[in-house]
Amino acid sequence: MKNNVKQQSGFTILEVLVAAIIMMVSLLGMGALQSTAMKKNISAMNKTQAMEAVNYIGDALRSQISTKANLNDGIHADYDDFKADYWGASNSQSNYITDCGAGCSRDAMVKHMLAEWERMIGEGLPKGKGLITPVLANRLVDGTNMQTTYYKITLMWDDRQMAMNDSGGAVALDENCSGNPKVSLTCYETIIQP
Repeated sequence: MKNNVKQQSGFTILEVLVAAIIMMVSLLGMGALQSTAMKKNISAMNKTQAMEAVNYIGDALRSQISTKANLNDGIHADYDDFKADYWGASNSQSNYITDCGAGCSRDAMVKHMLAEWERMIGEGLPKGKGLITPVLANRLVDGTNMQTTYYKITLMWDDRQMAMNDSGGAVALDENCSGNPKVSLTCYETIIQP
């Protein structure tokens, strides 16, 4: 009589364990990749917000220059060394105008544009701050040396996501624009010629 024993087929416990380890490592890698992608997307969104804020204030500066009746009327004094810190002491939201119709003065519009710029930075960038600095430069126009005012626009924000120090508190960053995101806010600087 033949011993009719069927050979069992299937996976051994060792094969199942190896397959489980391979799956766990790949899932952990995908999780790390997802986390990195989210951080990069947030960073790209912050840079886009910064570019929108720079474009806005550049257009505001240019519009004020183009409507100046007299080059020495001082309308740009409001822009000179303006610091935008929406959550800080320099909050200029009291200058925000929702509608001033036809009776809006140029000075009121300048203050409104600066308040809107500050709001854009404060609401669009984490710990966002801005600075408008006048820069005097000489340039040659038709053989004559003329002094021109340019504006250096600096935007700063915290591009790290939830950086903590050893005691669990948020790490404070300086405003030196050093390029090192571990010690300084992320900076974007540009020069605008109105």
